[in-house]
Amino acid sequence: MKRIPFRPAVILLEVVLWGIFLGLFCIFPVPAESSGVFVPEQSVMPVKKLRAGMTGYMLTVLKGTKPVRLPVEIVSVVPQKGSVKNSVVIRMLPSEGNKIGLAQGMSGSPVYVGGKLVGAVSVGWNFSDHRTALVTPIEDMCGVFSRPDETVRVKTIDLKRASPESADAPPLRDLTLPLMVGGLSDRAVSGLEAALNVPAAAAPYGTSGELPLNDARLSPGEAAAVLLAWGDVEMAAVGTVTATSKDGRFLAFGHSFLERGAVNFPVAHARVHETVFSQVFPFKIASPVALAGTVTQDRPAGVGGRMGYFAPAIAAAFAFKDMDLPADSPDRSVVKNFRVVPDAFLGAKLLGGIYEGLLDDRWGRKGQGTATVTLRVEGRGLTQGWTRTNAFFSDADLGGAAVKESALIMEMLLLQPFKEVFPIGFRFDVSVTQTPKVLFIEDVVVSSDADPGGTLAVEVTLRPWRRNPVKKHFEVVVPKDATGSCELVVRGGGTDSLSQLAVEGGWKSIDGFDRMLTEINAADANNELIVELLHDRTEEKPDKNKINKKSTAELLPEEKEFLSETKERRIKEGTLRISRSDYVVEGSMKRLINLNDKAEK
Repeated sequence: MKRIPFRPAVILLEVVLWGIFLGLFCIFPVPAESSGVFVPEQSVMPVKKLRAGMTGYMLTVLKGTKPVRLPVEIVSVVPQKGSVKNSVVIRMLPSEGNKIGLAQGMSGSPVYVGGKLVGAVSVGWNFSDHRTALVTPIEDMCGVFSRPDETVRVKTIDLKRASPESADAPPLRDLTLPLMVGGLSDRAVSGLEAALNVPAAAAPYGTSGELPLNDARLSPGEAAAVLLAWGDVEMAAVGTVTATSKDGRFLAFGHSFLERGAVNFPVAHARVHETVFSQVFPFKIASPVALAGTVTQDRPAGVGGRMGYFAPAIAAAFAFKDMDLPADSPDRSVVKNFRVVPDAFLGAKLLGGIYEGLLDDRWGRKGQGTATVTLRVEGRGLTQGWTRTNAFFSDADLGGAAVKESALIMEMLLLQPFKEVFPIGFRFDVSVTQTPKVLFIEDVVVSSDADPGGTLAVEVTLRPWRRNPVKKHFEVVVPKDATGSCELVVRGGGTDSLSQLAVEGGWKSIDGFDRMLTEINAADANNELIVELLHDRTEEKPDKNKINKKSTAELLPEEKEFLSETKERRIKEGTLRISRSDYVVEGSMKRLINLNDKAEK
């Protein structure tokens, strides 16, 4: 059994930045408003009046944008259990206009008998007679609007004023709608397919940038595309409009898209380039051409929405620079702009996969390399914006490594429970090179032992990949209350990073949006060289499992502070030094420092 919308793409990269934020992934509900009863403009034929042998026609687009009539015959009415109470079996009759039969992309095509609307074509079968299909009755489809819509908090925009498989297949509700994806790598298509749990494929057409707005009404039989992303990246499912109402609403598909209930997905007029025959199941090649409105309901019996209105979206940009190309090469620097649906949970899944797919596509390769990434965020409540820069090296898959951290940060920002930041925009700037821009820690030399309260002169030898070593010098202060011996640690930011002991131990919690941003930025970066002096911890470091058993007086300073506070304090007292570069710093070395005894002196 096979759904009929467009035939066969998209990667949520799983990465744990810090365990402290796992509890933040929730969002408050948005106030809902009632949709009201949907009354089709078209005359309706109730299912109870259908009889086997009745003839009529279906409306659908085979090529271009104009629907054509294809003759059909009623075969039977099959009772169903669930929200869709009946399925009507139809058979397409011989026609000069269509020798292929049914095709994916025809979902939602309205079927008329005696000039009255019966319902929408919705289901067919693989490797079968492609003239036979199931129709979802219009009575069931009208129930799509029985539940309230969920409006975006930002006021909706009026487009008129806006600027420019077989019979033993699983039940219908378990089938998913093929998604077509343009502008991304094949890997991203496969990854997003898994993340969204829908069949997907790379679209056989090029994207044309931002879709224009068009206030022309959708019409029954017209091809329509429901969008998840649009602009220089497109993710859309193409089906057919079934019915419209005088109040500007429409019904389409005859089955769900993602079964997400109340939604705000843009819908666009679509053009069918060709209808292609296939032994498995014929399909349409189609693409969106102009935004027409918003899908507000995604239910088992179909999708429905409003024409002439468009919900604000999550804005995104991708700025790419290939440092291995000549400065005057047109492919050296590229900027891509796109938008994704205003759904925090879907947006979090889409953005990481899209950015990875754009990186793969623009770089034109997979494998080793170094990337410098800057994630920029702007939104309501972020008057100055927010940025984080980090560097990444991979010996096998730079594209995957470069996106992981940013994907998790975007998920945190979209799903955090503290305050509304919508509308929100993300910009992902990445510069790449195949060269391993890596500094290896080769040696650490400490000038001499020191007195408590004195300073240590530290010389660090770093070796760039296959180049002569370089030296960096630091001064580290020995605390006045230090006794015995201290441990000097020199490491790369991605090696044994400092952790949020206070949060992990349960002594503190992230209690606000600004605090969350501060602690994200406090995390060590891979391009940092970190020199730190540890005292009173030479013999035994804190056991995170025993922290809760201590009294407050016994807690270490790090167990009472956020990571950002710990870093600020230690840099001020001189026990922590951080140096940034354009290179990823790898490795770790230690030196034991014996303190002079002032009493003996």
